[in-house]
Amino acid sequence: MADQRVVELFDEFMEMVKDFIVRHRLQYEDYAAVTRYLVRVSEAGEWPLWMDNFLEATVDTTSYGEGPWTPSAIEGPYYKPGAPLLSRQPYTLPMRPDEAGDKMLFKASVRNPAGEPLPAAVIDVWHATDKGLYSFIDAGMPDDFILRARVPVDEDGTTAFRSIRPAPYEIPKNGPTGDLLNSVLGRHTWRPAHLHFRITAEGYKPLVTQLYFEGDPYLDSDCAEGVKQGLIIPLSKTDVDGDSWTHGEFTFVLQPQ
Repeated sequence: MADQRVVELFDEFMEMVKDFIVRHRLQYEDYAAVTRYLVRVSEAGEWPLWMDNFLEATVDTTSYGEGPWTPSAIEGPYYKPGAPLLSRQPYTLPMRPDEAGDKMLFKASVRNPAGEPLPAAVIDVWHATDKGLYSFIDAGMPDDFILRARVPVDEDGTTAFRSIRPAPYEIPKNGPTGDLLNSVLGRHTWRPAHLHFRITAEGYKPLVTQLYFEGDPYLDSDCAEGVKQGLIIPLSKTDVDGDSWTHGEFTFVLQPQ
C-alpha cells in the first residue's frame, strides 16, 4: 500500500523539477551533464556528504522548531552511535596517548525552558582533532571512539569534560561535492571549528546541535551553512592542575516532547 504523503511529496517534487526544466529550456546536453554528475556523486559514495552540505541546514529549520530552547543544528555525516558512557571523573573524552592540540575544559548545564535542571540528561559529544580529522572517517584515524563519548550530568544538571580544541576543516574537496563548490560555484569547502552534541533526557525531544567559537574565520561562510548566531560561544583561558587550558561553557535548554 502506497504511503499517500510520500506519493504527494514525490509528485510535487517532480512537478517542480519539470517546471524548472521548461522555464530554463534545458537541452539534452544539460540533461546529460546532470546525469553524469549524479553518477559521479554515487560512485564516489558522497550522497550523505552532498545532502548534508546542501540540504540538511534547510531540513533543520523545519525539524526541531523555534522556541525558548537551544537552537538545533545539522548533525552532519560523522556521527557514530554507541560512544562510551563516561563514568570516572574528571570526565575526559577518549584520546590517543599523543593527542595533539590545546587542552580544553568544557562546562555544560542542561535545563528545561523553566530553568529547572535535568539531572537524567546524557550529552553525546563528538568533534574533530586539531587537524580537523574525525575517528572512523578520515584516513589515518583509528576506527575507535576517539574524541567521542557520552557524558552524564550531575543532580544539579551540570557537567564538565576535558578534551582538546578542535580545528576548522575542509570537507572532502577532491570529489564531486568539493568540485561543485570550488570549480562550479566558486565557494570554499571549509567548516568553522565546532563541537557536536546530541543531548537526550526522558520527556524531551533529543537536541542535535553544534557550538562554534567566536573569532573563527569561517563563521560567516560555512560551506554547510550550519552556523546560527545563538550557537557561537566565547572561549577563554582557565587554570587546570597548574596549566592554562582553553575554557568554554554553555547552557543547553531542551524542548519538551
